[in-house]
Amino acid sequence: MLPMVPQNVKALMQKTLNAMRSDTQFSSRKGQMVMFAEVAKTIFGEYQQPDQPHRALVVEGQTGAGKTLGYLLPAIASAIKLKKHVVVATANVALQQQIIQHDLPRLRKAGLHFEQAFVAGRGRYLCRRDAEAFVHDQDSADLLSDEHTQQRSQQAQQRVAQLIQLFDANQWNGLKDDFPGKANLDTGWWQQVNANRDTCSKQNCAYYHDCAFFRARQDVRDAQVIVTNHAMLYADMLQAEADMRLLPPAERTILVIDEAHHVRDTFRSALAAALDFEQLAHIDRYHGRYVNHLQSLVNGADLNVVNIDEVAQTLRNDFKALAQHASLISDLAHGYLESEPTQRIFRFEQGRLPSALHMLISEHMLPTLEAIEQAIGKVLGKVTEAKTKTISEDSRLQNYFGALRNLHGSLTQAIEACALLRAEINPKQGIARWLVKRSDQRSDISLNATPIQVGRQFEREIITPTFATILTSATLQSLGNFKRFSEQLCLYQKDGVQFLVVASPFDYQQAEIITFKSLPEPQFSQEAKHTQSILRRFGKDLDSHRGALMLFASRRQMEAFCAALPAPLKADALIQYTSTRDNLIRTHKKRIDTGQRSILIGCQSFSEGLDLPGEYLTWVGIAKLPFADVNCPIAAAESEFVAALGLHPFALIALPDASRRLIQSVGRLMRSQSCHGQVVIYDSRLQTKGYGKQLLDALPPMRQRTVS
Repeated sequence: MLPMVPQNVKALMQKTLNAMRSDTQFSSRKGQMVMFAEVAKTIFGEYQQPDQPHRALVVEGQTGAGKTLGYLLPAIASAIKLKKHVVVATANVALQQQIIQHDLPRLRKAGLHFEQAFVAGRGRYLCRRDAEAFVHDQDSADLLSDEHTQQRSQQAQQRVAQLIQLFDANQWNGLKDDFPGKANLDTGWWQQVNANRDTCSKQNCAYYHDCAFFRARQDVRDAQVIVTNHAMLYADMLQAEADMRLLPPAERTILVIDEAHHVRDTFRSALAAALDFEQLAHIDRYHGRYVNHLQSLVNGADLNVVNIDEVAQTLRNDFKALAQHASLISDLAHGYLESEPTQRIFRFEQGRLPSALHMLISEHMLPTLEAIEQAIGKVLGKVTEAKTKTISEDSRLQNYFGALRNLHGSLTQAIEACALLRAEINPKQGIARWLVKRSDQRSDISLNATPIQVGRQFEREIITPTFATILTSATLQSLGNFKRFSEQLCLYQKDGVQFLVVASPFDYQQAEIITFKSLPEPQFSQEAKHTQSILRRFGKDLDSHRGALMLFASRRQMEAFCAALPAPLKADALIQYTSTRDNLIRTHKKRIDTGQRSILIGCQSFSEGLDLPGEYLTWVGIAKLPFADVNCPIAAAESEFVAALGLHPFALIALPDASRRLIQSVGRLMRSQSCHGQVVIYDSRLQTKGYGKQLLDALPPMRQRTVS
C-alpha cells in the first residue's frame, strides 16, 4: 500500500489557507489548490513505486497560477511533519527577495511556525578580520596591485572602513547581497575582505563569535526553510567534503527548484571551466612577489615547518616553466583565432583539441600547475596548522596569506580547466571546447570547456540523493509538452517523476496575436530589408497603445532599428543598454502614469521577468522567432553532438527551445486579470514554414489573426 498525505498535514494546510483568506489581498485560485495537493502527494510518496528512484514533481505553473505559495505551503507543512528542511533555489535575486520578504512572512502571519534563512556562498560574506587588516594595511601598494586589478587605494580602505562600521553597528549582516547599493561591492578589493575557507582560523579568530559567515551558517542549521540560488545549490551539493557544505543533507531535504527552465544552463555553468590567459599572465608578472610573500610568511612568523628556501627555488623554476607553456599555448590559440579574423570565438569541432594543443595542456601545463599548487597549498596548510593565532593577529602576515590564498584559488581553477580540456570525450555526454578573444590585448583570451549533456549528472548528483524534489516555472513546456525539458535533465515518469500543468486563470481572449504572410524572412542576408519592413509598419501597429515592448533576437538588429526610428517614436523609446533595466522600467512606468507613451526596446533578456500589468503594457512586438544564436559555441556543439548520433538538431533542439522562448516573449503581455492588448510577430515563417503551426499552437490561447 502506497503512503498517503497524513490527515494532520492536510489540516495544517487548510488551517493556514483559511487564515490567509482572511487577508483581503489574498485570493486563492483553483490551480493553486491543485498544486497544494500534488506537491504534498509527491513529498509523501503517493506516486512513487517501490522500484522507482525519484520522489519528484515537475510543475508548469503558468502566469497568475500562484505557484510560489502553491509549493511553499505544502512543502513547509510536510517538512514540519517529516522533520525535514525545505530548500528553495531560484535563478534571480528578485524572486529570492519576494519569497523572503513577502511569501514566507505571509505564511508565518497565517500561523505556520518555522524559521527561515537565506544562504549564499562563503565568498559573499564579509570577513571582519580581513577587513580590519585591509583598512590598516600600510603596505597595500606593494601587494599585487597593478593596472589590471583593483588597487588597495586609500579610497578603497575608506570604503571598507564604512563596511566595518555598518557591520559592527548591526546595520548590515555582512552579506554582500543584502548591502544597500550592493553593486558597489562588486570590486577587486571585495576578494581581499570576503570570507574564505583557506584563511579562516575559525574558533581561533578574535571575531569568530561575530562572524557574518558563521552567523549565517548557524541560521541555516536552525532554519526549517532555506532560500538560496541555483549556483549555490549546485556548488554545495557537488562539494566533495561534507563538512564544508552549508545546506542540510540531501536526504533530509525537500528541494524546490523554481525558475527551473534555467536548470540545464545553470547546472552546465557549474560544471564549466576556463583557462584564462590574462590570469596566467598576471601570475607570471608577479610570481617573484608571490615567492617573496611565501618566504616572508614562513620566516616572519618564525615557523620551522618547511625548508622555505628550497621550496622557493623550486617554485621560481616552476613559474618560469609555466610562463613558457602559457606562451606556447597562447601562440597556438591566436593562430586559430586569426583564421577567422571577423570572429572573436573559435570552436573546436566535436570538442576535439588539435594534438599539439592537447599535448601542451596535458603533458606540460597541467603537471606544472599541479606542482605549484601543491607546493603552495602544502606550505599554507602547515602554516595554518602551526601558527593560526599568530597570523590572525598580524595584519602584514594576513595580507601575505590572503595574496597566496588568492593565488592558490587561481591555480585550482586553472587545474580544473586543464583537466576538462584534456579529458577524453564521453560519447554519451560530449564536451564543447572553444576559444574566446575578449579584447585586442594579446593575453586577453580564454580556452573554455563545458559538458554538453549534463542531465545524467544532474539526475545522479541532485535529484537521486534528495528526499523529494519539486521543479517549477511558468514555462517548462515546448511545443505543448515536457519532452525537451525531460530529456535535458533525464527526468522520466518511469523513474517516479510526475508532470503537471497548472493553467493560468487569465482571460487570454482579451488578447490578440497578429502574424504576417508576406514580410521578408529575417535571414541574416536580408536582415536590413526585414528591419525596414518592421519600421514601415511600426508606428501604425502601435496605434493607440501607450505601453509597448519591442523585442529583438539580436542586439545588432535592435540597434539598426533604433537608429532608423522616426524622431517622434525615438523620443518615446527606452532602449536596453542605455541604462540599467530597473531604471528603464521605472521611467517607463512614470511615463505611463503621467499619460505619456513609452516604448521599451530590448533583446531576449527583456522577454523574461518583465512584469508590467494593465496599462503599463498593452502591446508587444517580436521582431523574429527566438532561435538560438548560431554563433553560440555551446549551442553549436550541442547541435553537432545530436547530428553525430544520427538525429535531427532542428527538430530536437532548435524548434523546442524557440517554442519555449516564444511563449515567454508572448507571455509578457498577460500579467494580471486586467491585462489586454496585442502581440505582433514580424516573422512570416510562422505562416510560410511547416513548423509555424506547431509554434502557434503552443502559444497561450489568445485570439490569432493573420495579415497578408
